[in-house]
Amino acid sequence: MQNTRRFLVVTLDMSGNWPPELTLIRALVQRGHEVRVMSDARHAAQIAAAGAVYHPYQFSSARERMRTGRPDHEQESGRTRLLREVFLHPAFGDALLGAVERETPDVLLVDAMLLTAAAAAESTGLPTATLWHSVYGAQMESLLRFGGPMLEPLNAVREKLGLTRVMDRRDSVERSHAILAFTYVAFDTAPQAPLRQLHYVGPLACLPQRLPPYAFPWPPSDARPLILVSYSTSREWAVSQNQGAILQRVADAVAPLSVRVLLTLGAAIAADELRLPDNVVAETFVPHAVVLPAASLVVTHAGHGTVMAATTAGVPMVCTPMGNDQYVVSACVERRGLGLVASMTASSEELRGTIVAALEDDAMHARARAFAAGLDVEAGLHRAIEVLEHLRAPSA
Repeated sequence: MQNTRRFLVVTLDMSGNWPPELTLIRALVQRGHEVRVMSDARHAAQIAAAGAVYHPYQFSSARERMRTGRPDHEQESGRTRLLREVFLHPAFGDALLGAVERETPDVLLVDAMLLTAAAAAESTGLPTATLWHSVYGAQMESLLRFGGPMLEPLNAVREKLGLTRVMDRRDSVERSHAILAFTYVAFDTAPQAPLRQLHYVGPLACLPQRLPPYAFPWPPSDARPLILVSYSTSREWAVSQNQGAILQRVADAVAPLSVRVLLTLGAAIAADELRLPDNVVAETFVPHAVVLPAASLVVTHAGHGTVMAATTAGVPMVCTPMGNDQYVVSACVERRGLGLVASMTASSEELRGTIVAALEDDAMHARARAFAAGLDVEAGLHRAIEVLEHLRAPSA
């Protein structure tokens, strides 16, 4: 192993970004490195359990700000709030600079959503890795088209830090010394130009793990196909995207089918908010890894974490993208022949037709199994550790 290094991780609680980051933090600690993590309070216990040191932000958490908002911002879109409260919030950059002065880390790991923290990291000259928790090549094409609203505010922050202006979102991200993409290279589309600092390390949250047993609510003799329905576990996203409406249409769609349906809700939607037919059972939380080996299909909003879990398990999907990176992720699913894509506004009858088509597509099921058979999640973790243990700034 390389000499022990001091890592500072700067992240936040935004649901899908956290599971692969926590896996990486745990692995670095197990390798003997000192890891300090700045994040929202909801992560404190998990950080401590992983053997890292938790540092709270000295301002209201991003999740709390997005949950409560202020009266003058009540009418703004979810995307606008995300830009203002996360991507471009100056407090994240200030927090990183303060932690660097106090903790003198050797390496910085910055969540890809925190653009001001990334700029602050760049200003320190320390080796920095961006933690990218989605597809990279496919999403970057989309972000280039979406760069306008954030470009000038970001450049204003950069200028205050004594940094040169960036031309677009890609220019900003690719100034880090490494980009760890928590996805499969075979699943993504290749970036337009090769990047020496881009490393596909796979969805680390999909690594094999010891899980508690789960008692399925159907007898072992029930041979009906099992469908896992999984949308956002974050109530903020569920409300802003009106996910309750499509969950109800999915429930109505499967009602007349000879299938078993497990609907995982998290904190997003309460079961009593939905009218569930007899063949649908709702649970607050069940680990995907427990259910997927028995599943024939996953119906999802195409959140990257859920899609990676299904892809790793070799289970085809029906995707109904609703926002964020879900459109580019579902396009990758469709491009690889691992599932079908339906509109988020599809009627229950239309959804039923898509679900039946996916269940009956033997070739798609075979492709999903073959794709999964070619994956190596553990190799991705080894690559991530190798990159970080050897990461140096170009002048170092």
